[in-house]
Amino acid sequence: MVDRYLAFCRFDMQDARGLEDSEERFLADARDEVERQRELYGIVWDEALTRLYAARSGAAYRFLRQYGVSFERLIERPLQHTVHRMAKLDDTFALRPAFRKAFDERGVTVHLQTRGRQLVTEGGRVTGINAEDAAGGQRHYVARRGVVLTTGGYQAGAKLRRRYQPEHLALTPYLGVSTCRGDGHLMGQSVGGDLINMTMVPPLVMVASAFVEDAIAVNLAGERFHDEAGPYDQRVHALLRQDKREAYYIFDDATMQKSRHLVEQMPAEAISATSLAELARGLGCPAANLEKSVADWNAFLATAGGKDPGFGRVVMPAGRRGITAGPFHATRMVVGVNFPAGGFRTTQSMAVIDVFGQPIPGLYAAGDTVGGVNPCLGLGGIHISSAMTLGFVAGEAAARRETGAVHALAESGEMPAPRATQKMAIVHLPKE
Repeated sequence: MVDRYLAFCRFDMQDARGLEDSEERFLADARDEVERQRELYGIVWDEALTRLYAARSGAAYRFLRQYGVSFERLIERPLQHTVHRMAKLDDTFALRPAFRKAFDERGVTVHLQTRGRQLVTEGGRVTGINAEDAAGGQRHYVARRGVVLTTGGYQAGAKLRRRYQPEHLALTPYLGVSTCRGDGHLMGQSVGGDLINMTMVPPLVMVASAFVEDAIAVNLAGERFHDEAGPYDQRVHALLRQDKREAYYIFDDATMQKSRHLVEQMPAEAISATSLAELARGLGCPAANLEKSVADWNAFLATAGGKDPGFGRVVMPAGRRGITAGPFHATRMVVGVNFPAGGFRTTQSMAVIDVFGQPIPGLYAAGDTVGGVNPCLGLGGIHISSAMTLGFVAGEAAARRETGAVHALAESGEMPAPRATQKMAIVHLPKE
């Protein structure tokens, strides 16, 4: 599953609403989030790299728009972002053809079902990669300019998670795809890359962030108990305080038809009924309470109120559409793990830094293999947006063999134009 929310700084959706944003304001929000997380984890936060992400994120947004990716609206999350900067994707699957077109224009050869296994070095420089194809065959790829590690996180790597999490947490469900098993982390570590923030694997209620704006949550008494769209960790804490640690998302059939692919990713199977009273019997909660919870929510949506009076929720369904059209459905809230924050220290050219503080020649990283920005993931919208934004920096730096700080590149404000150099990407995706 791909994030449906991406956070950008200074882009046209903000301009259309007369919103003023800045890198300083973005950093202030990020700093507040990091300080909050320091109470829970040991954190190494790269403020300069986060500033670079903020400065370049508008260009990443324009790149996506150029290749046909559209955004539905801005999402308000005032407890995290003091300026509305989270944009909701119309269609997460639109990212694939957009990047395929960009790859074609830039001469990128994509190898599907190919797993990177080991970095190859020569004279202290990373010069290639050994990989394995779908049939188990061994392949060697030469890197003329550099290798960029963008293999995702390690939430699907149970063995790696056991090194950094208690056993009972290391076995919980994860958000993301099965190929996010830490391959890049291990490959980079094998040549001396310095991993940071590896113990920061935040819990969350599974799949909720992409789905919850169209639902409410009720406990076994059939009553709402929290801001369903609030900070991730607060949702988890609210759930764990409920009787038997059990609660359910409630939504109607229009939402089921629109978001079936998300419902099917929930760890527990959905419960369905023709009426709320019948649904309540299936959940074992008082029918009158469930009906009142839904009626109160619908009544609030019918007003012009900007904040839910019960729990302060400000994220509403599109068009403020209520839970009205049966059959009705419920899915159990299940705690799993969010995208992990751990990854490599890098320079501002995204060169991986070794344990002695020196860039590793020929090795770069972006996305969830980078640890410096991820401690502020709890803001929302950071995960994919920072990966794309800093991925452009990494690719351009690798093409130029830069390892130090980015200079003119960070100030240009636009993504690099197609170049005639040969490039290759190994993609851990099934064949279509």
